[in-house]
Amino acid sequence: MTQAISHRQFEPGTTGWTVDDLQDPDIQWQWSEGRYELVDGVLTKMAPQGFEGIDPLNCLRRLLERHLTAAGRDGYFYHEVDLFLGAGRIARPDMIFLTPDERKQQKQLGRERGRGKFKYHPVYLPPSLVVESISIGTENHDRLTKREWYAQANIPNYWLLTAHEQTLVCLILRDGSYVEEASGRGNDIVRASVFGGITIPLADVWNEV
Repeated sequence: MTQAISHRQFEPGTTGWTVDDLQDPDIQWQWSEGRYELVDGVLTKMAPQGFEGIDPLNCLRRLLERHLTAAGRDGYFYHEVDLFLGAGRIARPDMIFLTPDERKQQKQLGRERGRGKFKYHPVYLPPSLVVESISIGTENHDRLTKREWYAQANIPNYWLLTAHEQTLVCLILRDGSYVEEASGRGNDIVRASVFGGITIPLADVWNEV
């Protein structure tokens, strides 16, 4: 295994970063204090997520959880957890979903990599669903760059939630590329195939308290 580098300066914009650098306790502490991603080896600081973007994301999560409960399905949602997409590519999606089997596989992958239970671990396997809450100024990163990243990582479902436009776009992976499965705006109703088929009234995403 590649040894963690202990002499690096934690400076956004610098190059040559890999996931192994994050094993250094000093680096890991600085990484965890902010919102960062590794963009093909470049340490990149992400813009903070505003309240108006967080609230609809939480509303969407509650809708999904209610659907799963009604359908008798289990699973786990995680917010802003590191997602391993390659040695120099670590994304921090706004929300991911893991099935019980995926969660079990994730724990096994962590053990296989020889790191302690409470050491730094990104998510190593492709989640069933990734959701990005798009902020003003980050549209291209989520709609173009991450669309390519997540397709290359074989993530089957990628959703883009844009609060300032009141839109939800549901992408599904087909033959290695994403195609739009469903989308809506304002008070539209969106129907997607994930979770055995789900209906999402967007009015509840924007207006639910």
